[in-house]
Parts: sequence; C-alpha cells; structure tokens
Amino acid sequence: MRPRTWSAALLLSIGCAANAVAEDWQYWSTWSAVHDISDRAQVSAMAEVYLRDSASDDYVYDEYITYARRLGQGFGLLGQAYFESAQSPNDGWSATRSAVVGPSYTKDIPHVCSVRLEDRVFYRINSPSGWDYHRPRLYLSRDVGQIKFTLSDEMRVDLGGERADGFYRNRIYAMASTKVSESLTLGLGYLRQSDKVNGVWESFNGVQSLVTATF
Repeated sequence: MRPRTWSAALLLSIGCAANAVAEDWQYWSTWSAVHDISDRAQVSAMAEVYLRDSASDDYVYDEYITYARRLGQGFGLLGQAYFESAQSPNDGWSATRSAVVGPSYTKDIPHVCSVRLEDRVFYRINSPSGWDYHRPRLYLSRDVGQIKFTLSDEMRVDLGGERADGFYRNRIYAMASTKVSESLTLGLGYLRQSDKVNGVWESFNGVQSLVTATF
C-alpha cells in the first residue's frame, strides 16, 4: 500500500475512533459453560450482564440454556430456554421467558475463513405470550496462531407486529479469543448496536468480555 493510502486510512481510523469515544460506551460480560454429550450433541448454559452509561448502570441480565445438535453436511439445529430481566424506562424491571429454536449451517472456506449462518426464532411463553422476533446472524471466523478472530452481524426482526418497524435492531461484533487451557477460553471484543427509534437509527458502542469453560 502506498504511503498516501496508509495516511488516509490512518486519518479515517482516527476520525472514526474520535466519533466513537464521544458516544456512550457499554460493557457486556458473557459467561458460559459447555459440555459435549456426544460427537453430534452439545449442551450449554450462558449468562450475560449489560451495563450502560459508561458501564456504570446494569440494565439487562439474560440466561440461555441450549441444546445443539449437528445434523451432518454442515447443518445443525438448536433449542433454547431464554430468560431475560431488563430495566424499563420507569426504572422498574420486566421479565421475559421464551422458547427458542433455529437452524444453522457451517462451511469452511480453505485458507480464508469459516462461515456460519444461524437463525433463532423466539416465542414468548410468559404474558403476553406469542411470537416475538427472530435473529438471523452471520459469523466469519479465522484462526491466526492461537488467536481466533470472529466478525459477526446479527439482525433482529419483529414477528408479533408489536413494533413500529419490522427490522428494528442490528448488532455488529468483532471478537478475539484464545484457549488459555484445555477447558478455558477467554475473549475480548467490540460491539455496535443500532436500534430504529421513531424511524431513525440510534447506535452505541460497547466492549464485550467472554469467559467459556468446557467440560
């Protein structure tokens, strides 16, 4: 790359970073435990905590219990029990309980990356019950030495007709993770969430940490 091109890229990066620093930053922590019950089936439990206002205010707690099964030829299927507690605008807390199901497809592209496509459909089982939303997600990952780099993009699309816009949320993630032992993986990443509010997209940035134990 020519020096001028490098300079332009550096200035653009600095400008983007300065704009991001001016916005509110959140911190999301993710903790999970995974167990392979066979060469095709896996169970896991995951808990997350979201903090906003420059990581000073906790406002979302969620948990997933997951059963995932590989079907062959890169296809898979998962089922989840999902529990969420979120702070509402009036400073109260609301609880959501959902049953989740969805397909996945994984394909390795030699010398390039691994591609994973996944969709999850959420059915709310507590009052008011009914179809809630689905979350298509694309993962691109590549191992570089002992570090695994993952980029992903997740959409959230309304199914219940309760929201003004069908496509109302988008999340972009960039994560670097590594196995520090046979049973422990640590990761650190960046995220950007955009929500459509009154027809206008509003966004925030965040830092995400990951701790995964495998048994």
